[in-house]
Amino acid sequence: MSANNAFATHEGAMIDLRGLRKSFGSNEVLKGIDLTVQRSEVQVLIGPSGSGKSTLLRCVNHLEQPSGGQILVAGELVNRSDLKPRAFQRHLNRIRTHLGMVFQQFNLFPHKTVLENVVEAPVQVLGRSKDEAVADAEELLAKVGLADKRDAYPVSLSGGQQQRVAIARALAMKPSVMLFDEVTSALDPELVGEVLRVMEDLAAEGMTMMVVTHEMGFAERVGDRVIFMADGNIVEEGVPAEIFSHPREERTKRFLGDILK
Repeated sequence: MSANNAFATHEGAMIDLRGLRKSFGSNEVLKGIDLTVQRSEVQVLIGPSGSGKSTLLRCVNHLEQPSGGQILVAGELVNRSDLKPRAFQRHLNRIRTHLGMVFQQFNLFPHKTVLENVVEAPVQVLGRSKDEAVADAEELLAKVGLADKRDAYPVSLSGGQQQRVAIARALAMKPSVMLFDEVTSALDPELVGEVLRVMEDLAAEGMTMMVVTHEMGFAERVGDRVIFMADGNIVEEGVPAEIFSHPREERTKRFLGDILK
C-alpha cells in the first residue's frame, strides 16, 4: 500500500468506496456507503429518484466532492487531503483518465463533427497524435455502429445516435472503468435499445462498469451485481436473480413491485 492510500484496496478491485458520505447543506444524500467494484464487473445501481445513485457515481470521479469517507480507484486514494489545490488537480486529472463517464445529456460539441468530438480529448488531454486519435476514433465509431456518421454534426443525429457518440468519446480515452448515469432516460423509447446494445457489448468484452439505470431488463440481463439504494443507503445487494426474484428487504420489494407493474 502506498503512503497516500488510507486503506489497502480489496484484491482485484477497480473501485473501493469506504464510508462515503455526501451532504448538500443539511441534506445528507449519501450516508456512509461501502461498495467494491471488481475488475470486469458490471455493477448496476437501481432505486427510486433521490436515493443518491447519481451522486454516488459523480463522487467516484470527484465531480461532486465527498463530505466524508474514502474513494479508491485501482488502489489509489482519489480524495486526498494532503495536496495543495494545484497538485490535487493534477492528481485528479490523472485519476480521471482511468474513468470514462457518460451522462443523461449528451454534451457533444455542436460545432464539431462526430469524428472531431471523439478525437478532441485524446489529442488535447492525452497528447496523442492526430493520426493515432483519428484511427482510434474511426474504430470506436464502427464499434457503436456510426462509422457512416463520422462527418455529420450532432444536430443531424437522433438522440440515440448522439448518446452512442458520447460513449465512443468516453472510450477514446481508453478508460479502465466506465460510469453510466441514466444514459437512456432522456431518449425516446424506441431509441433506448440501440444504446443498451452498445453497453451490453462493452460488458461482454470485460469492461468494468458502474451503471445507474431504471432499465430493469438490462440490470437483470447484464449486471453481475445489483445494488438497490434508497434514502442515501444501500438497502440490499446481490446477483440479479436474487434481487429480482427473491428480494429480502421490504423496501426493495415495494420498489420492484411498483416499477415492474
